[in-house]
Amino acid sequence: MTNTGGEVKRIFVKVFGFDDAERHALNTVFRLSETRSTTYALWTAAAPEDADLALIDGDSWEAAIELANPAHDHLKLIWIGDNAPSRAHLVVKRPLQWAAVIEGLDALLAAEQQPARGKAGDAEFDPDMLSESTALLDLDLDFDSEAPTAPSPLQEPEAEPGQAEVLVVDADRDARLYLRARLAMAGHTLVDEAASGTEALKLLDTRLYKLVVLDMDLPDIEGWEMVKRVEASRPPVEFLILTGNNLTPLDAVRGWFAGARGSLRKPLHPGKLKHLLREQRELSLNR
Repeated sequence: MTNTGGEVKRIFVKVFGFDDAERHALNTVFRLSETRSTTYALWTAAAPEDADLALIDGDSWEAAIELANPAHDHLKLIWIGDNAPSRAHLVVKRPLQWAAVIEGLDALLAAEQQPARGKAGDAEFDPDMLSESTALLDLDLDFDSEAPTAPSPLQEPEAEPGQAEVLVVDADRDARLYLRARLAMAGHTLVDEAASGTEALKLLDTRLYKLVVLDMDLPDIEGWEMVKRVEASRPPVEFLILTGNNLTPLDAVRGWFAGARGSLRKPLHPGKLKHLLREQRELSLNR
């Protein structure tokens, strides 16, 4: 899927170091950025323009050589590892957290897009309908054809005794009840709810959850900050699903790198939610 809604500005990135798996991950992120009016692309000698960014693996043998190359002095520098130079625009320590790298790329992308913000012709994209470039990330899923429906008010399910295995975090009560109904249909009857990030973090500090469904539009804590905190909980959550009103394909892959196993835009597609819950149950049974 590419952006066909207007002129596309392509930003070329020189990449030095990294192993094959990390290179593959970067290439996937770059391909997903093609859904934007400003896109990233790996710079090669055949590129029609000079590079704008340099992404350097500070643990590689190329790092010192390329940093000393005066031809790269004009590039915005993203440094991975220790001993970062003072001119680095972004420094990410090892062990490598791709979410932090993508946040840096997002910030640079946003800076490039500011003059064109609000421009007519920018296409709308559904993060649930990802391009074939994400197939290797297991994000391009074969869902059943049930039509998406908006959450509607439901009766409060009766609480059952025992330790909840699922945490639903959403400021919208109707959305929480809708999710509880779907979870019950999938065999998850022990569910805790949180209407804010603060409530969710208190529960995560005191209880163990196999599944967390986290909405990105919370009133008190920014969505990606919540993702970081959920991912950092110990023991870690086995399965994280993100929901939100404005999720993009790049958000979906950013969430995947941060530990989320699925991303669904609202109104939630029941077939896709069903698929993710089935995948979570299979994962738990195989552990």
